[in-house]
Amino acid sequence: MKRAYILVVLIIAVSSLSCEKDELKLPSELNIEFDMNAFSLDEEASKGPQLLIIDEGSLIINTMEFDGKREQGDDYFFSSSFEIPVEAEMHTGKSNQNISFDIPQGIYNSIEMNIKIGDKEKTALRLKGRLSKGPFEDIPVVFEYSFSEEIRVRAEDKQGNRQIILRKDRPSTARIIMDAPRLCRLLNMRMIMMANQAVVNGEQILLINNTQNTEIFNIMATRLDQSLRVIFE
Repeated sequence: MKRAYILVVLIIAVSSLSCEKDELKLPSELNIEFDMNAFSLDEEASKGPQLLIIDEGSLIINTMEFDGKREQGDDYFFSSSFEIPVEAEMHTGKSNQNISFDIPQGIYNSIEMNIKIGDKEKTALRLKGRLSKGPFEDIPVVFEYSFSEEIRVRAEDKQGNRQIILRKDRPSTARIIMDAPRLCRLLNMRMIMMANQAVVNGEQILLINNTQNTEIFNIMATRLDQSLRVIFE
């Protein structure tokens, strides 16, 4: 009788364990969205206030990787290469395609997203804004990063926590944010006012790339991997 009781207990335990494993395999819907934090820099000068604003951005993504470490169950990794690169308008949240993945549910103690940007035909990252040198002088500002790059970002929730819970019955959103204040943190108005201007399509602009105003470009480019954020909601 005792042996039969132990056998029943073992069967129940194995069955329970199997159910738990099955639960950890159930998918949770994850949607990818885009956003941007604008940057502004102002300074009072003899000719009046000077103002730099960067508030528009576009990003080209060709591959996205998910690397998650779970508290229970196996860790989860996947890589998705887009046949047509994702073109995201960061400041409006619009993109040329909807991005959604099924991720095994569970408590993730760490999630890292590896975002590969760049395309042979289009600029990987372009930021736009304007420079007001005085009350009647506004100049468009354009930052271009044309290289392919892999940017690895550790995801957080809205409270800044690294532990993220994905549930089968509740779709989640991972918001990829271009944080322009982080990218432009080391800029000052003096270097901006001294930058060379270029004529593009008949318009005078302040162009920052790997051939124009390279000092400013290098300052911004070295902060690129700190300026993409992934926030789970």
